[in-house]
Amino acid sequence: MISRAKYIAAFISLVLPGLVRAQSAGQVECPRAGDYVYLYSSMTTLDVRTTLQCGEQVQITGRYDRYFGVRTAKGEIGYVPVESLLLLKDKPGAQAAQPKAAQPTRERTPYDAPPAWSEVAPSAPPSPSEFTLRNGTPIRMKLGKTISSATAHVGDEVDLQVAEEVVVDGFLVIPQGAAGIGAVKEAEPKKRLGHGGKLGFTINSVRLKDNEKAAVRSYQESTGPNNSAGTILPLATGKEVVYAEGSEFTAYVDGDMKLKKEAFQPEKNPASAAPAPPERKPSQPHGL
Repeated sequence: MISRAKYIAAFISLVLPGLVRAQSAGQVECPRAGDYVYLYSSMTTLDVRTTLQCGEQVQITGRYDRYFGVRTAKGEIGYVPVESLLLLKDKPGAQAAQPKAAQPTRERTPYDAPPAWSEVAPSAPPSPSEFTLRNGTPIRMKLGKTISSATAHVGDEVDLQVAEEVVVDGFLVIPQGAAGIGAVKEAEPKKRLGHGGKLGFTINSVRLKDNEKAAVRSYQESTGPNNSAGTILPLATGKEVVYAEGSEFTAYVDGDMKLKKEAFQPEKNPASAAPAPPERKPSQPHGL
């Protein structure tokens, strides 16, 4: 019995490292066809570095709880959620079981780069009546009302206003003071034993000059400082997280958006548009 256990342990020690090494590549999985997945530069702040297309293959550099560390074919390094990546095998192990999934239409190669730009059909020329609000355009926004981890709840709406106008190609697209909408995603009040509160929210949309909404992305999160200082007092509590009214944040346009030029033309001054009254000649006195 002992001898058999030794053989099993030796078999696992030989095969398992091969399986781990084999799963060093991954393929981006999207919830919907034609969608994309964010590549985050930080797992804490969730700052977006770029977007990854469905089916794009990346090299896996590590596993961190809910995220994979990855490197793209362009050399960009970041993190993607675990559920957004399908593990692949660069080189099948000598004794690894073959998956029963359907075979791909073409041979899969390690770190398969996206198609070269020369292979993509040229896009149609831009319409003279349209212009584009580009993905990633920064928008400075400020909080319209104070929110606190002591009173906020997940799902609460967050009111924001645009702090600086956004001009694209000479057109005022987002005026100063335009409304923005966010939502609370995490809310935990302070607790005993020195634990501070926690508060996080997203900024989801902003109102354009033509009264349409543009999708934006931004995630803000903070944790209240603890009061433990090395020893936990029986009744010690941390501090609440408070975002004061007027606090400023930066959101980014989420995806290119085509806009009609006629909807963003500058408004004309009614006084200057009114025609001037006709010039009247002085009347001549009668009898001359």
